[in-house]
Amino acid sequence: MTTTSPSLPLERAAPPAPPRARGSLLLGHARQIQRDTITALAGLSARAPEGIVGFRIGPSPAIAVSTPDTVREVLIERAEDYARGRRQTRALTPLMGQGLLVSEGPVHARQRRIILPHLSPRQVPKYADTVVAEAERYIAEWKTPQEVDLVAEMNSMTMDIVTQLLFSSSSRDNQALARAITEAFEWEMHALTSVLGLPLWVPTARNRRARENIATIRAWISRFIEERRSAGPDTSSVDLLGDLMSTRYEDGSAMSDSLLLDEALTAWGASQETSADAQAWTLYLLGTHPDVRERLHQEIEDTVGRRTVRHEDLADLPYCMQVFKEAMRLFPPASMIPRQAVRDTTLGGYAVKKGTMVFVNAYSLHRRPEVFEDPEAFDPGRFERSRERALPKGAYLPFGTGGNVCPGSHLALMEGHLLTAVLAQRLTVELLPGQSIRPHLMVNLRPDPGVRARVCLKD
Repeated sequence: MTTTSPSLPLERAAPPAPPRARGSLLLGHARQIQRDTITALAGLSARAPEGIVGFRIGPSPAIAVSTPDTVREVLIERAEDYARGRRQTRALTPLMGQGLLVSEGPVHARQRRIILPHLSPRQVPKYADTVVAEAERYIAEWKTPQEVDLVAEMNSMTMDIVTQLLFSSSSRDNQALARAITEAFEWEMHALTSVLGLPLWVPTARNRRARENIATIRAWISRFIEERRSAGPDTSSVDLLGDLMSTRYEDGSAMSDSLLLDEALTAWGASQETSADAQAWTLYLLGTHPDVRERLHQEIEDTVGRRTVRHEDLADLPYCMQVFKEAMRLFPPASMIPRQAVRDTTLGGYAVKKGTMVFVNAYSLHRRPEVFEDPEAFDPGRFERSRERALPKGAYLPFGTGGNVCPGSHLALMEGHLLTAVLAQRLTVELLPGQSIRPHLMVNLRPDPGVRARVCLKD
């Protein structure tokens, strides 16, 4: 009688490392990432038909992802494996504190529960009149015709709008504040992408300037909270600060002043920059596509004419929204979403080691030809309802996706819809010739070095 040994189960092969782009022996792709983050990431992603490519920032391993499947895996399906990470926390905490852009875990979940109801689709229409009134006031004060930088003008206009929405106050002509914001965001990008990533307490010239700018911004926001506390309850103001101050947690307690400051500053900083850059790109694209511009103007003329745009008009201005969404496809505000692997895990079938930086590259995702036909073309028709519904999940994410999706996305879309309509209704915008404009990632994606245009009020 013969016996045979039971067969042993075959060991499962370990997943391979992701394909890697060759870079400098010592620095990897650090110089390219530091010099021009969005172009460097786009170049890396162009070499990755599967949407995942490995590289290095100095000694630190990193991965760029740029397909709907890999994006969903990082931000939704394996979100617990990919947290904000040390670099992002170190870059954002000095300015944003423990606001929603920084916090994680139970603190983040608790804050989202208390903030999201105030920014829901049912709540944001109450802000529409403020958006339109501030935009029309700003436009009316222009002495036209004149030559302007659309980036600077949109930055000033949206700063006024967002400050009114959040605090029922004004930021008019506050050039020192605008400069502090720009420089603070530049420091954050440096901290995110540099090889060393020195913490803010290290006394370099760059860090000293950053500390001054952060102190300026936080003191400015703190003043609104202190004034509101001193004035007592005010039911006449329709703003987010009042909503947050009156909201209570499940145990009946109110948000602490320190956390209120962090959340107010996060909402103000994120929404102001996003709105300004998105609107500047929209005007730039309309200026370079007269056929789209004429169709947009005709829709506004047929629907609204010369009267003030109202929230209830938006349903009858679908092409206006398509224009704005297509501008954010080509130039998404959150073009790069950083994460870090908090444990050994996988991504797209490849092994990812704990500590690896992961860059969700929305800029390249939005330009994948298998998702968007003729992806470099400015075609608002992509966002006709039937075509938009046919897009793969995770293919379009101007505000991120998953548990950390921008809580103000509904407000941002309404504001963008309204501003696109108001600006087209009130202004003639002609781009000046001879400009070379490129996207520059500075937390948000900004036209660089600006967009020069001749603007004139319509009769």
